[in-house]
Amino acid sequence: MMSPVKLPEKERILIVRLGSVGDVVRTLPAVSSLRSCYPDATIDWVVQELSADVVKSVRGIDHAIVLPRRRWVRMIKKPRYYPRLFKEITGWIRALRKRRYGTILDFHGILKSGVIGVLSGARRRIGFKKGYCKEFNYLFNRFHVDPKDPRLNRVFKNMEMIHAVGCDGSLPKVWLTPSEKDRERVEKFWQEIQPVHPPVVAIQPSSSRNTDFKRWFPDRYARLCDMLVETLGATIILTWGPGGRKAVEEVQGLMTQPSHIACSTSLMELSALFQKCDMYIGGDTGPMHLACFSGLPAVVIYGPTDARVNAPYPHSLHRIVRVDLPCSPCRDKTCTRLDCMKMITPDTVFREVVTLWETIQQEREGTASNRPAELKKGAVGRR
Repeated sequence: MMSPVKLPEKERILIVRLGSVGDVVRTLPAVSSLRSCYPDATIDWVVQELSADVVKSVRGIDHAIVLPRRRWVRMIKKPRYYPRLFKEITGWIRALRKRRYGTILDFHGILKSGVIGVLSGARRRIGFKKGYCKEFNYLFNRFHVDPKDPRLNRVFKNMEMIHAVGCDGSLPKVWLTPSEKDRERVEKFWQEIQPVHPPVVAIQPSSSRNTDFKRWFPDRYARLCDMLVETLGATIILTWGPGGRKAVEEVQGLMTQPSHIACSTSLMELSALFQKCDMYIGGDTGPMHLACFSGLPAVVIYGPTDARVNAPYPHSLHRIVRVDLPCSPCRDKTCTRLDCMKMITPDTVFREVVTLWETIQQEREGTASNRPAELKKGAVGRR
């Protein structure tokens, strides 16, 4: 591992973590520690469109530089847009170089992030060593961080990066903070679904376009939702993201008990919605990590992905549901057996939900018992 390097107090630092949503939010503790270590530094962040509003909401980030990848991909398919595309790309690079960064922290570790680091003009480019990055990324960086453990939780792997620039200390507690505008949109939806009965459970049955192999089965989500309503009197809110509306409609159509489909949201609006709920249930997806960093207790269903590498935020309250099989985790997108998912039943998940709900209630009662008498009433109610 590289020896820790102490940066100048007023260093200009560029963080490169372009996406995805889960990986972006799992970089937040490292960024928080970096800001505490270098309070007078300029810290900017390059991010793609989808996760930009998360980065813009982060306290301690001076400037979010949006890489308009989707726009450029659309333009590259139409030759008539090539002159405009060339102008936009070169203009974006010039603007990046004008900010005169001294240090790049490449958390992403792919070809694209490595190229951005070089194009920035920064001389001190720090990334992960070979074996902990992809697409020959290590060739673009001058200093390399060795996390030692290939199965290290991603949150702690990111912390290794900032330890390399002289930042020590334990994992900080970092929670997303939606704006008032984000909360207003969610409040309108919340009023529409009244009355709500605790526990209010946010369930995201969908996954992103390229990660369907991580998705539990719609009929099992539907059965679980019915059990929660029948047994706990829960209010079910089915959340969704880009391309996920059909998935929640499918689950709702299979249910026998009432549920609500959430309004369309930005990521920070979704975080605001999560902060009004009691619990989250879903698979190993970006919204799960968003929920955990929003302070929402979660029950997480793991199949072919590594529950150790992709575990929820350590400071969050959560329960993990998985089946220990010789072939899991495999991340095999072409697997047709899906034993790791088939062996997880609605009853199994329901038991974890009940356990977590009991823990939540106990924690709230404990908090209420330490409050003045006039504040105890309603301590277990809505946030």
